[in-house]
Amino acid sequence: MLAMIDLLMAGLPLLYGLATVNYAIYFTRRDEFAEKTCTPVLALSVVLHLVFILMRTLHFERHPMGSLPEALTAIAFSVALVYLYVEQIQKSKSTGVFILPMVVVLQLAASGLLPHNTSEAATSALLRNPLFGLHTVLAVLGYSAFAVGAVYGVMFFLLYRALKSKKFGLIFERLPSLDVLGKMVFGATFLGWLFLSATICLGVLMSFDLFPFFYKDPKFITTIAVWVVYGFMV
Repeated sequence: MLAMIDLLMAGLPLLYGLATVNYAIYFTRRDEFAEKTCTPVLALSVVLHLVFILMRTLHFERHPMGSLPEALTAIAFSVALVYLYVEQIQKSKSTGVFILPMVVVLQLAASGLLPHNTSEAATSALLRNPLFGLHTVLAVLGYSAFAVGAVYGVMFFLLYRALKSKKFGLIFERLPSLDVLGKMVFGATFLGWLFLSATICLGVLMSFDLFPFFYKDPKFITTIAVWVVYGFMV
């Protein structure tokens, strides 16, 4: 199993890089082959990434975010998954070139830093707690969705400026309309808020026994503040 894990660890940055190049070609040239293959290549990368994470989980017998490199690969997977979801909902492939470079950088860093054996953090009993594993997975998915929403917000701003200044260049021609970008921002942000809501609920359930005074923790207070702000905006 370790040989397959190592193979996927080396191959995932290449697969995501290929998907990114495909999306870039589609964005700049509207190439028909790139249009047909960019989503399947990305979907294959995400599926293999999920297999990679599950294999590490089974091999090390703990949830897959016990170290910084593992967190980086989980974030890369989450961002790619959220983007793929939004793309399928809105039926627009023009924004992939802005999202996927972040995935490539995260996965490249993760593949370069991941060890080939169990780390010291793997001995922690908390990392073997399935509820804590679900809690961290939902948290990563939530914040990754917020990150995707933020990138869509930047695209919305760029297109709005292009319209106001009447400079109709490549950005104006290739990006979806303001209405579609607005829906993408909302979709990603709402998804992140739902994941964050589930994260907080699970965290509170675990904390009653593990950390009785969790409500005084600055991290918890900050998380609730973020949840309230995003909930109000949604």
